[in-house]
Amino acid sequence: MQLDKRGAIAEIDDVLGRIGVRRPLLLVGPGMGNVAERARHLLRHSVAGIFSDAVAHVPSWQANLAVASAQEVHADSVISIGGGSTAGYGKIVAFSLRLPWIAIPTTLSGAEMTSRYLVTTDKGKEAGRSSRSAARCVVRDLDLLEGVPPMVLASSGMAAIAECLEVLARPECHGTANAAAGLQILWDALPELVANPGDSALRQAALGGAALAGMALEVAGPGPAQLLAEDLGARFRCDHGALMACLVPKAVDSAELIGRFASTRTPFSTVEDFAQSLSLPAKLADLCPPLNPRALVSRLVSRPDLVDAADSSVLLPILEAAA
Repeated sequence: MQLDKRGAIAEIDDVLGRIGVRRPLLLVGPGMGNVAERARHLLRHSVAGIFSDAVAHVPSWQANLAVASAQEVHADSVISIGGGSTAGYGKIVAFSLRLPWIAIPTTLSGAEMTSRYLVTTDKGKEAGRSSRSAARCVVRDLDLLEGVPPMVLASSGMAAIAECLEVLARPECHGTANAAAGLQILWDALPELVANPGDSALRQAALGGAALAGMALEVAGPGPAQLLAEDLGARFRCDHGALMACLVPKAVDSAELIGRFASTRTPFSTVEDFAQSLSLPAKLADLCPPLNPRALVSRLVSRPDLVDAADSSVLLPILEAAA
């Protein structure tokens, strides 16, 4: 179920009624306290509890705290309010306790459309996928993007664009239609939105593009740049969208894909130029300490959850070129 319209959050009580739950745990991302309080009021104070410690990259010990919080307050559902990491907590709680998860996205990551969950452990990012971690409902309210810092919009939107490009670079994959549509929308809307975040039409377009990117990623699965960005983000607490801006141009022929699938409304023909216009970095050295590419790739390919996804002959050249 998806609810896409201005003021959609006002219908959150009806959404819970349709699902058949009444005691949600609210998982709240940074800066989303006002939205959480509004949701609490709309739910007529039937909220079981609020977990407001959601942070980037979903550290495993904190994910465990979120699960324990849901158990302690006898929550019958979970609502995430925030970006991709907050959605990540929702997935973990939903998967662990078999609770319905309702996503209220406030960035452009598209994570609310995927069932792949990730946690950060001492081994880096570890991933899994289950229908139990898929959102039962997405409440997409363009008004909730108002006040989100432009750099958060830029970074999360860049991550969604990069996801589309990696899917389109694998034409044998399903999901290319959504990836092409998402890329075209975001390529046009994101620079204008970052410059004019108060424009409601741009917010609506960008949210729709991000949803398409998430749908494409759900079908196709992560590409090599995504796997590298996840691991680097977990190890060095780097911004995911910024990492993807550095890695994707080394993983795909972005100029060719942009020429085929993005419109010509914007003057940018490469990801590098596009990212620079958003004030995102061009090299990993601007984000991470000096890397040992071989050691990092060796660690990735040895992870049990990536046994069929990580190929050192693909990952290593990308990482060496981006470093």
